[in-house]
Amino acid sequence: RLHRPVRAPSCAAPLSPADVTFTLVTQLSEDRIWMIPHHCDRWGKSHPLSIVVFTDRSADDVTAQLVSDGCSPDQLAVQTVSKSRYDPTGTEYPVNILRNMAFSRVRTTHAVYADVDFWPSAELHDLLSRPSVVERFAGDAKLAVVVPAFQMTRRCPEYRDCRELNIPSMPRHKKALLSLVKKREASSFDPTNAGGHGSTKYITWRDQEAGVLKDLPCIKSNRYEPYLAVRYCRDLPPFQEGFTGYGKNKMTWAMQLRRTGYLFSQLGEAFLVHYPHLDSAARLEWNKKPEQLKKGVAVGELLEHSEQEIDLKAFKRARVDQLFMEFKKWMGEEVEDRARVPMCENSLNDDVRLWVNLNENGSGHANDHTSSSTSR
Repeated sequence: RLHRPVRAPSCAAPLSPADVTFTLVTQLSEDRIWMIPHHCDRWGKSHPLSIVVFTDRSADDVTAQLVSDGCSPDQLAVQTVSKSRYDPTGTEYPVNILRNMAFSRVRTTHAVYADVDFWPSAELHDLLSRPSVVERFAGDAKLAVVVPAFQMTRRCPEYRDCRELNIPSMPRHKKALLSLVKKREASSFDPTNAGGHGSTKYITWRDQEAGVLKDLPCIKSNRYEPYLAVRYCRDLPPFQEGFTGYGKNKMTWAMQLRRTGYLFSQLGEAFLVHYPHLDSAARLEWNKKPEQLKKGVAVGELLEHSEQEIDLKAFKRARVDQLFMEFKKWMGEEVEDRARVPMCENSLNDDVRLWVNLNENGSGHANDHTSSSTSR
C-alpha cells in the first residue's frame, strides 16, 4: 500500500518563511514509552510531537502517563496499534505502518522523523527555525534536511540497560557530544555499516556553523537512511508498509525520496544521539542465519554451490531482501526518475550483500522455490 498523506496540503501551495513549523514524529513499542518524556524535554514542551505506540493500551491511557511524566498535553498527538492483534510473537513489528500513521497526525508544515531511540539535541527545533533555514524550506517543497545521527557507548561494562548511567551521559549539546567523540565514547552512528549513514559529511559537520545548511553532493549507497526534516504534503512518498520488523524499512523511503527529486542538505550543530539499548526481538530475528554463513561462507557461494537445499525463506533477512528487490524493480518501472542528487561515482554495490539470487532483469529469489510479494 502506498498510504499517501491524502489529508496533507498540496505540495504546490506557496509557503512564506513565517509559515514554516515543525512536528517531531516517531513510533515505538510499549517498552520504550519511558523515552518520550526525554523527547518532550529536548524538543521543547511548546512544540508538537506525533507518536504511535505499539501496545494494547489506549491512546488516552498512554497520553495520561506521558503528561504525568512531564510532557505537555498540548504538544502530544498519540495513537496506538494493538500488539496482540498485529504481532503477538514480537518478531514482525509493523514499523512502517506506525511511521505512516504518525505522519498522518502532523498539522504543521514540516515534520522531523526520528526513531524513538534517537534523542534530539536540545537546540534542534531552534536550529530548524532559524531564518535562513525556514527560507530554504519555504522555497523548496522537496528539501530534505539531514539531522546527523551519532551513537554513545553503553555506560556499564555488563550487557544490561543501565539507565541510571546512560541517561545522564546522553549529550544535549554539540560540545558535550564532541567531548565524548574525543574520548571515543561516541561516534557517528553504526560506523560498521558504511552505507547506512556514510553519505552524511560528519567531518564537515564537526566544523559546520550552527544553523548552516550543507548540501550533499551525492549519495554513496542505496542503504543511506538518514533522519530527515521534510515538508508534510501530498507528494511526500510514504514508508513502504510491506517491510516489518528489522531491515530496509527506512532506506527504501530514502531511495524513493532521492528518485522523486528531494535534495539532501545537512544542518550544522543539529544532531540525534542513539540511546544504547539492548537488542530488540526484531533485531534478534534479523540476526538469525544458516549455519554455513556462521562459518564464514559467502552468501553468493552458498546460493550457487551448496550441495544441500538451503531454505533461505526461513530467515527474516532473506525474506526482506526478496521484498527489497521487488520494491526496487517496482520503483524503477513506476516512479519517474527526477533525482537532483546523483549517486556517487564510487557508490557501493549494495546488491552483492543481498540474500537472493540475482537474475538478468534485476529481480531475485531467495532460492529456487521462493517467491514473495510486496504491498504497495
